[in-house]
Amino acid sequence: MVEHDDEPLNRLRASDPATGSHPDLHTLRRRIAQKAPASQADTATALRDEMFAGPAIRAPWVAAAAVLALGFGAGGYAVGAQQGPSGGTLAAGQTDEPSTGSDDGDGGGDGESPALQGLERSVVGHDSASATMMADEPSAESGMGYAGGDGQAWDPGPVRLVAGPGLPTDHPTGEVRALMSDEDPQAFLAAWAERLPFDGLRPKDGAAEDWFGGDVLYDPDGSRILSAGVDGAGGALNFSYSDLLADPYCADMYSQMPEAEMDQMRKEFTDAFGDDVALPDASQCKDTSGPAPSADEAIAQAKEFLATTGLDVSAYELRVPDYQDGTVNQVMVEGWPEDSAPNGQLNVTVTVGPQGVTNAYGMVGEMRSLGDYALISATEAVERYGQREFGMEYGITLDEDVEPGLTDATTMPVEPSVQMPDPSPVEPGMKIPMLLKEKVVTGAELTRGTIWPNTGGPLEVPAWKLTTEDGMHYAVLALADESIDWQSWGD
Repeated sequence: MVEHDDEPLNRLRASDPATGSHPDLHTLRRRIAQKAPASQADTATALRDEMFAGPAIRAPWVAAAAVLALGFGAGGYAVGAQQGPSGGTLAAGQTDEPSTGSDDGDGGGDGESPALQGLERSVVGHDSASATMMADEPSAESGMGYAGGDGQAWDPGPVRLVAGPGLPTDHPTGEVRALMSDEDPQAFLAAWAERLPFDGLRPKDGAAEDWFGGDVLYDPDGSRILSAGVDGAGGALNFSYSDLLADPYCADMYSQMPEAEMDQMRKEFTDAFGDDVALPDASQCKDTSGPAPSADEAIAQAKEFLATTGLDVSAYELRVPDYQDGTVNQVMVEGWPEDSAPNGQLNVTVTVGPQGVTNAYGMVGEMRSLGDYALISATEAVERYGQREFGMEYGITLDEDVEPGLTDATTMPVEPSVQMPDPSPVEPGMKIPMLLKEKVVTGAELTRGTIWPNTGGPLEVPAWKLTTEDGMHYAVLALADESIDWQSWGD
């Protein structure tokens, strides 16, 4: 078990994780995790940005602030989780004990609660593998439904899959779907600003797309930002609101940023908004003292604020999750439409402090079919798993592996109870010892998963779930070669 100092890790936790940001952070976390070897499964890194939060706010001052790891900006990145059969996620930062988080709903967070929560990873041995738990299903009382806990299996080294007898050899077809929206970002932003109300400036031509990834309004009097953008051409629309100076780490950002970087930020800010619009300074950071709102109060304020976007908030299930920054007096509220997948792309996140909403983020869209596509057989999927572009670069996250569990608790991966070979003594002329486990695939199921191709957002695609004799499963993209357009770069 790796021990962490809770205080700095708490500051890295998301008051507004902006899940579904540009790009979708759930998918981004998966993609980053898929680049990590299994030998790193006991480590985790998280950068959660709070100030200047928003899905597409990528201004230079945001990037500079983010590297300070103080909790500003527009994203979260983590490595270190692994899937179990109940849809659980195994992530770094929690003990093996069941969650003992408070149930009193005060939303303030517990300083002893896990630092890294709800971060997906599909890495087991080869990077697109997911582990099946070799233990009884967790009970509601165990508090381990989401995390996995003792008995969570994972591969301690690389795996080579071998097709067993009886695997399907037929070539079916399967539907591909994408989250899409007909919303026009500029029209959406104008209507939202009118409802708030919000009177703001637009950046000069070219600055909005380069810095913010979409249409933007900036309120120079209150240092607030509204933004809206579309992922790719015709993708989902994302929106965000940030009260820049109401962040509890506002003063820290100014005091800990090198002066040269601050000067660069000031220049680029005026280049975007005009010489008469200066970058806010530390003296303008707002007083955020006061008691944190209760969970019920935070949810009520979140609903009221989200209604200004035009969303039918009554169709959303909002909650205050266990993972909160216990060092500040703000409460993060998250939610999804009741008829959509929890932890999916159609999410909303609102951060509420003593003075009201400080950050908000959400996505608008619907899943639409792109048609039926030719697929490979299960036998071919076993062979494909060994190809780098499919086994590592384009790993699949199965829908079942990101379903929510009973609790937000997370845990460190459990060391598998397998006999590992002893390190070989080094001798002249020796063959170089390298770990490799050959596993026989005994079952295959055509299911659905998520992939991030060269599009504006992730796609829901057919995937083969390959089960091995030890009960673990490995996901492989099922699209046939003729269904894929490989695109090079630098030509």
